[in-house]
Amino acid sequence: MRRPRSAPAGRSSRAATALEDLTPLADAALARRAALLADPQTTVGRLVHAHADGIDGLVVEKLGDVLVVHLYEGQLRLSETAVRQVCEHVARRVGAAAVYRKLYPKDRSTVSRDLEQRHRDSQPWIGAPVQAELAVREHGLTFLIRPYDGYLTGLFLDHRLSRRRVRELAAGRRVLNTFAYTCAFTVAAALGGARETVSVDIARKFLEWGKRNLAANGLGLEQHRFICSDVFDYYRRAARQGEHFDFVILDPPTFARQKGRRQTFVLAQDLEQLVAGVLPLLERDGLIHLSVNHRGTSRRRLQEAVAAAAAVQGRRCQWLEAAPLPEDFCGDAEFAKSILVRVP
Repeated sequence: MRRPRSAPAGRSSRAATALEDLTPLADAALARRAALLADPQTTVGRLVHAHADGIDGLVVEKLGDVLVVHLYEGQLRLSETAVRQVCEHVARRVGAAAVYRKLYPKDRSTVSRDLEQRHRDSQPWIGAPVQAELAVREHGLTFLIRPYDGYLTGLFLDHRLSRRRVRELAAGRRVLNTFAYTCAFTVAAALGGARETVSVDIARKFLEWGKRNLAANGLGLEQHRFICSDVFDYYRRAARQGEHFDFVILDPPTFARQKGRRQTFVLAQDLEQLVAGVLPLLERDGLIHLSVNHRGTSRRRLQEAVAAAAAVQGRRCQWLEAAPLPEDFCGDAEFAKSILVRVP
């Protein structure tokens, strides 16, 4: 399973610490997202991006009519009363029906059972309860989200423009989506005209969620396969079976324990192996989209990992323009990185 995405790191400039600071900062953050909020084809977005919007440790995401608030212990320097009031203000401004809260302790290696239960409570922090699973829109695509199903809601909003880019490039291609989670990239590729997709994830629950995402967009499953497997195990099996793909999506977590296995995926250690393992499955002139959300991994290292793996096979790289972070994630250049490459 993926780890929750981290909040932007603090910088030296002063962030809001008093209640009277918060409303103007929240209003300014919403003003910067006016075009996004006015887009009828998109009902999701990050409304407050922590330090980038002047409020350390506070992230507010809009998922349709629901807000999900992420509070980061050690970064947040506000009282619960101040945080609640600014969240109520934002909810009124955008017409949210409910606000659910996710609390991130400093040490996330062990989360208490009580905290886990709070994140699965249908009763919101603010407002009235909503259904367990809701449909939202992103550039006209439909995705199902779950606002109180633990830390994760089913959709990583920082990939909004990357999913659009995948949709633009997918026509006629056979697409492999690794670490597929709820298969949002698969949906984008399928609606972009991919002739076939294969989605691989270690968690069967998320793959079943992915199937519902495809169905929510009117897509049948005939040309779309879902494989519950460790990615490295899948690489070996696919190579034996002679599988090849025209487009590979690699969106690995920073760290993932695999239930029932001794192996743990650690991005800092396993990135090169991850890229090298997929190159034999990539057709000539195939595309790779590689993205990470890890501050310690630079875009240059991503490029070096792909270039080195390609060189071993006597292949070279043609770097294409990857999608930038969406405008609601601006102000924190190290938040996430992605590259797009063609490998002749």
